[in-house]
Amino acid sequence: MDPRLKSSTKWSPFPGELVEQITVTLDERFSEEYGLEDMHFIVEGRIYPEEIVMRIGLSVKDQLKQHNFEFSFEYDNEKEQTLERIQNSMDVVEHIWSEFLEEDMEDGEMPRQWQGMPFQKLQYFFKYSTVNTNLEAEADKLLEEYESGLWNQQKDLPEFEAPEKEDTTIH
Repeated sequence: MDPRLKSSTKWSPFPGELVEQITVTLDERFSEEYGLEDMHFIVEGRIYPEEIVMRIGLSVKDQLKQHNFEFSFEYDNEKEQTLERIQNSMDVVEHIWSEFLEEDMEDGEMPRQWQGMPFQKLQYFFKYSTVNTNLEAEADKLLEEYESGLWNQQKDLPEFEAPEKEDTTIH
């Protein structure tokens, strides 16, 4: 999940309790309205000093492909409460997901670059992706184990002693 703003480099993850709250809310709302029994939402979020970015994905049982919408919006940390701003963005999240599910859109129709959307006098941005959150996390974990394994092996090697050089000069 990449930020929209170039200035966004340092971030904090969404608190676990907030992720759980958003996930449960979306699962309940959309499972009733759209009959999504074998699906559930996966929520990720990052809080940057000037921007909030979140990915809301819909995971379908026994399917590798995951439909995602990534959202970005700016905020002023000194003037606005971060949690309140995130909660207010949920209307935009629900609107985009409702439109996607109602119109049964195809991947090719979805914006792959940040697209602006004004809502209640604020500007939000969103884009579509098919990143599988769980597979990405597992791949990252394997890469970390593999890389750390290489470093550990290098440290544990016995010291190498070069064999004495034989005199191979022809007399």
